[in-house]
Amino acid sequence: MLTLMLLGTGVAGLPAAQAQQPEIAVPAVRLALQLTTLETIPPAPLKEARRTLAQARQRFNRGLNPGETLYIAATLLNDAANRVPQLVQVQTWQDGRLMGRLVGSNLPDGNNKEEFDESEIVDWMILHQDGAEEGNYVGKFLDLEERLGSLTGPR
Repeated sequence: MLTLMLLGTGVAGLPAAQAQQPEIAVPAVRLALQLTTLETIPPAPLKEARRTLAQARQRFNRGLNPGETLYIAATLLNDAANRVPQLVQVQTWQDGRLMGRLVGSNLPDGNNKEEFDESEIVDWMILHQDGAEEGNYVGKFLDLEERLGSLTGPR
């Protein structure tokens, strides 16, 4: 499976091995980048993501198969206290609360954790070891919108 390092820069005072982020799969990197440029969440894929969210929760809590990872896009507070969509690799999901690691954060492990309510979720993606993905309704919508835009662009 193709993987990329997201912002894997070293942090002063930490050994390089500690400062590096774990590898993140390409679809997760793509979704994280799409979320950074998004001004508003498109309503149709948002509605579908929320409609199917209970299925993702159940699958995660029953235990994903080896090599599967759950990513959640949620509107979270950034450093400037603005609500922005961010991607989180989920580690726990209990009683309507999630905790996970921010994707795209250049903070060292331990400082890049985020905890939030289920109500903040705008999309979800289960990524399989072979690169196949489930969910990712907002990301797939944005991909399609981009492809359609390139067809109607200047020639």
